[in-house]
Amino acid sequence: MFEPLLEAVRREVSGERALQSLIAVTGFHRVQASPGYDAAAAWLAGQLEPLGLDISLEHVAGDGRTRLLGAVMPEGWDCARARATLVEDGRREPLCDWETLELSVIQRSDPASGCFPLVALDDGTEDAHYEGLDVRGRVVLSRGPVMRVHQLAVVERGAAGILSDTRRLLPPVRGPQDERDAVNYTSFWWEGAAPRGWGFVLSTATGERLRQALRDGRRPEVEVEIVSRRFATRIPLLSAALRGADGRRDADARGPGGAGVEALVVAHLCHPRPSANDNASGVAAALEAARALAALRRRGGLAAGPRGVRFLWVPELTGTCAWLGREPGRARRIAAAVNLDMVGEDQQRCGSTFLLEHPPCFMGSFAEELMLRIRRRAQDWVTSYSGPGHFSLARLGDVPYSGGSDHAVFIDPAIGVPCPMLIQWPDRFYHSSHDTPDKSDPASLALAARCAATYAAFVAGVGGEELSWLAAAVGRGARRRLLAAANEPDPGRALEAERVRGAAALASLARLGAEEGAVRAAVRALDEFCLREGFARHDEVRRPAPGPGDPVPERLLGAPLDSQRHLLPGWRTLPRAERERFRAFEAAVPGGATTLETAWYACDGRRTLDEIARLVWLETGHHAPEALEQFFDWTERLGLSRPAAEAED
Repeated sequence: MFEPLLEAVRREVSGERALQSLIAVTGFHRVQASPGYDAAAAWLAGQLEPLGLDISLEHVAGDGRTRLLGAVMPEGWDCARARATLVEDGRREPLCDWETLELSVIQRSDPASGCFPLVALDDGTEDAHYEGLDVRGRVVLSRGPVMRVHQLAVVERGAAGILSDTRRLLPPVRGPQDERDAVNYTSFWWEGAAPRGWGFVLSTATGERLRQALRDGRRPEVEVEIVSRRFATRIPLLSAALRGADGRRDADARGPGGAGVEALVVAHLCHPRPSANDNASGVAAALEAARALAALRRRGGLAAGPRGVRFLWVPELTGTCAWLGREPGRARRIAAAVNLDMVGEDQQRCGSTFLLEHPPCFMGSFAEELMLRIRRRAQDWVTSYSGPGHFSLARLGDVPYSGGSDHAVFIDPAIGVPCPMLIQWPDRFYHSSHDTPDKSDPASLALAARCAATYAAFVAGVGGEELSWLAAAVGRGARRRLLAAANEPDPGRALEAERVRGAAALASLARLGAEEGAVRAAVRALDEFCLREGFARHDEVRRPAPGPGDPVPERLLGAPLDSQRHLLPGWRTLPRAERERFRAFEAAVPGGATTLETAWYACDGRRTLDEIARLVWLETGHHAPEALEQFFDWTERLGLSRPAAEAED
């Protein structure tokens, strides 16, 4: 049904042109709320201008205090000069220099100057790591997350600053001995009047050399100079639209089936220089998709459908929260979205696979099945030796929900926009100085652009015959996943999870104007298929009906919780002991942050705690009602949730 559209898009998309866009974006040091980000947004607006799209440039306050959908809008920051020099026995060795590599400074560092003794911490994230160690007035060398080290070492124990040699291992593509000379992307994230600090970033190899010097009894010092500034600014949110048939600029509030509704392609423009695949690739692929659809519209190859298409470039997560939060009605007027994260990888060099990430099963939608089908047809196929078969040279996969990017905001049930993520993962050069354009591939960029353009244009035009086809495709996809689930190690849970996912996906067709009766009939047909195949609900997935005394938590924040817990509203008001207890609790929860994030999504003010725990179990395999009770007690203390009964009083 979408094949003619895809072939028209294929003729328009150029992977080489997308690569040139990627290279241009990597020329900007585009940290959130910085002059470099502003310059990148201005460059992108200039690229969009000739395309004939309706360009919109909005701004939100970047002051470190303003919150939108609970997210802190980062304070403006700029660095003019920063150097760290190792001083020992009259010898001086340059360690870090902003002018050579911006990543060698912990982003958002405050001004600093002086010469300080060096002390090494293996990790520095627990109180026990400081026993018998005096860090006051010293620079601490640590592999731990810098916000945690800043709190324990600098704020609480008087250290002068931080040298960080942290990095994330990604086995098997990045092990302890791989990329040891790369410098990690490392940043402070401040909120309000919290105490600031400063630091520099070293490669793993340099960090180990300094640790060995200290083990050998040597006493090097670090001379530092940082000239930086913090300031209130305005953060640009850039979008460009291809209007639907009604031609309206102001989408009405009649919901995703009505006039003024749009399909959305989102990419995040932020990250320090160079950050090519993460995430200049998403920016470039979205720009190429916009070029392709605009060209087709100009030449009459793409008629205006009942919905428009919008392309959105924002800072990761904070920008999406800002764009949705500053105009709450927007979510109702997005039929579906797609998040282009890291999509440009040379798979052989980076070790990556082109993935589609699903939402949790109870949040399934038509969008995942549609994108899977488009991605399969959009790739470049190669014929087998004698010609009858064909296969793809690209590695493809689809994976369960893990979050961590803009789709996490859109799919939150409080917002409710279907939004799969396309991403290449893992990446050997992720968040490092080695993430440069030579690791990107025009073919990967072209594939991502074809997927995004075809998906958005199809959603914009779907209706009538296309909607009937999509409903049938979603039903077949649900049955396919059910049959596959029967072979899983825990078939009872897997089958029930896919039944829930399929029913949710079919129900989501109402966003495109599907009639309520047709949706109910499709869900009944799925249930009948389960019965015919013997996929009745297993004993382990049954549950008693909720009783009148069962706790029902209600969210007061209609967005995901910030993964950086210190940025949550109310965090700094908690006593230190309580914050430490929550850290220990979260680290011990089966499934960790994903379990808690899934529970947060499942909390709708109507489900009991047991019902939430069941949905979390279906999605993650972890049944932890006691842990979830503690979690909602904690969010209640932060003012982010409350018992639902309070809302009725």
